[in-house]
Amino acid sequence: MKLKNFFLPALAALPLLPAGTLQAQDVLFASDTARHVFYRIPAIASHGKTLWFFTDDRSGVTDATAWGDIGSEGNISIVARRSTDCGKTWQPAPAVIIAGKGDHGFDRGHGDAAVVSDRRTGQLLLICASGEVSYGRSDVKVTRTAQPDGSATYALDLSKAQRVGRYYSNDGGQTWTGEEISESIYRLYDEASAQTYDEGRGKVAVERLFFASGRICQSRLIKAGSHHRIYSVLTTNQGSLVIYSDDFGGQWLPLGGADARPAPQGDEAKVEELPDGRVLLSCRMQGGRYFNVYTYTSPKEGAGTWASPVASTSTDGGTAAQNNATNGEILIVPAIGRDKQKVHIALQSVPFGTTPAKARNVERRSHVSVYWKVLASAADYATPESFLSGWTRYEVTSGPSAYSSMVADGCGNIAFVYEDNGQQVRCGSQNTEVYDLTFRSLPLETITGGAYRYKRK
Repeated sequence: MKLKNFFLPALAALPLLPAGTLQAQDVLFASDTARHVFYRIPAIASHGKTLWFFTDDRSGVTDATAWGDIGSEGNISIVARRSTDCGKTWQPAPAVIIAGKGDHGFDRGHGDAAVVSDRRTGQLLLICASGEVSYGRSDVKVTRTAQPDGSATYALDLSKAQRVGRYYSNDGGQTWTGEEISESIYRLYDEASAQTYDEGRGKVAVERLFFASGRICQSRLIKAGSHHRIYSVLTTNQGSLVIYSDDFGGQWLPLGGADARPAPQGDEAKVEELPDGRVLLSCRMQGGRYFNVYTYTSPKEGAGTWASPVASTSTDGGTAAQNNATNGEILIVPAIGRDKQKVHIALQSVPFGTTPAKARNVERRSHVSVYWKVLASAADYATPESFLSGWTRYEVTSGPSAYSSMVADGCGNIAFVYEDNGQQVRCGSQNTEVYDLTFRSLPLETITGGAYRYKRK
């Protein structure tokens, strides 16, 4: 497919706001229901002291026929703001990164950005859900072509599938080059099953998918190709599926193989590298998080096995999300305690929620918090069961609040982005939720009540 180039003068030409104009906690994308300005879904990337805050601009949606997500009537675009001082000041106005346009096709909508900045070069990668088909209505078909020798070839028909876009920036977000990669991602799981579909013995394995929004994880320890390995999660009709790339998103492979199902009941999810190089999966679920761990037998080849997923839902030491299921972020950072002991701290963000069963969804999603847990030794992260308990909750906001993401910045803090001040609004014939997209710089000492501080290596 022909590559598309996007030039963003806003990122290059607009000055940063003067120091002191914005505080450590700032609404950087404010929804305005009176003017039909709607934002959803935060994602953040960092390189040194530079931060990029991405979100969906859903102001172009005229009818929230898919809850305002991809597949709704109208257009969705991805916009961003940049800071070069760890979030103390920000580029004043959002810049359009990938524009949704037209009534049909791949470019009608782009949203749910998953992002990462390469630790060595600073190159940016953004992958998003695209097109005109909603996740719930996505349907992959197979076409069969008979060959003269009696055999047959099979091709995937993605005309009614939700699409996948991939975009790169090599100049700090000023310009972006992108293309559609839908077929290569669906084929990771559907190559073998396509032959059984047409013959009536079953369907293709994955009929709908999108990359879970937020932070794409990059390994500190594994480099088996041109770049350090990156991990992301596909939300699919087969649950949460983990994929990895050794060339910074050029080619992807299923972690554990195409038959691996690390969280069959999992929804949107995130992955993080454990201190020993294994992979931790954290999945959205009603009431809390599913956790699972992948153990390598050959890191270079990606070979290994998944354990069995476990559910952490307790309000007493677990990662409870009362009366809601919402995407969050998992992050592990090196730290040092008051006693000078070097440890790692696991951070899991999620709305703590509320208990009234009849509350609206925008009310059940509330009290975005960061759970934290000490990983003092290998025993503290040996199995998925290690993550069932031992968490302490730090509340970020008390109001209606939903999705969140975070990354360690270059100043020794946690750059935290989240949806706050939620409202349910009518958009055409459907209700949808909109939020203010908010940034907050969180020292690890604040999250842990002074018990630990971030130890940069």
